[in-house]
Amino acid sequence: MSYNRIILEKKLKEYLEEDCQFQDVSSSFIPEDAESSAKIKAKSNGYISGLEELEILFELLEITIDIKKKDGDEIKKGDIVAELKGNARKILIGERVGLNLLTHMSAITTTTRKFVNIIEETGKKVRIAATRKTIPGLRIFEKRAVDLGGGDTHRFSLDDMILLKDTHLKYYKGDVVDLLRDVKKKASFSKKIEIEIEKAENAVVAAQNGADIIMLDNMSSIEVEHAINSLKNNNLRDNVIVEVSGSIKSDNLVDYLQSEPDVISTSELTLFPSEHLDLSLRFD
Repeated sequence: MSYNRIILEKKLKEYLEEDCQFQDVSSSFIPEDAESSAKIKAKSNGYISGLEELEILFELLEITIDIKKKDGDEIKKGDIVAELKGNARKILIGERVGLNLLTHMSAITTTTRKFVNIIEETGKKVRIAATRKTIPGLRIFEKRAVDLGGGDTHRFSLDDMILLKDTHLKYYKGDVVDLLRDVKKKASFSKKIEIEIEKAENAVVAAQNGADIIMLDNMSSIEVEHAINSLKNNNLRDNVIVEVSGSIKSDNLVDYLQSEPDVISTSELTLFPSEHLDLSLRFD
């Protein structure tokens, strides 16, 4: 998946400016016209992502870059992922921004692959998805890293769809019917409506009153099973998408897979990636 290059370039320029506003004083002793070459190498195993961003970054710095892997590839310790040639000072200006982004995105992709592998091993047809819990300014990169790991990006912003959370429901004093009625009056036909449910019995009420997606939030795996069975018993299971979210990690994922929701979303993919990929840049 490639995103809008104009947006990527804009953000990468901002990151370069943040790291070097006026002059790289540490590299000022290197002659301005000094040419060099360097390699970016993996120091651990994992899945790589951020290579498209890395290529754009060094193109902005007028550095020739030869990408040796593809975004989403599994890599091993010692693998060379990219080779650089050009002005030594400019390589150093891009080094930390490039490595930071590459490392962060690869951690997300590797963590996402971990979740995807667990699901595939069970044989369940359940999507693993990110949430809107991302680091401000990095969402476009973090979401792309999830996609490269085989996960679902979920919403990119508040514009994407209607997601009614406990805060909205509280304003309606917990009345699911009234909330959905008012939302459906105003909502565009183009927007799906998802509602967050914290009580299993409200899943049926939401499905009966026009919700497209039901999020079972912060429920135990037993409560999730009860809610999904209630939908089945009322012949409503096929009418809605069921998303499960809240405190789901790799070590309890299998428990939630048993009742076969459509989607499991977790902030562990973007906000707390459990897997990490170590990378370094070294001059030849």
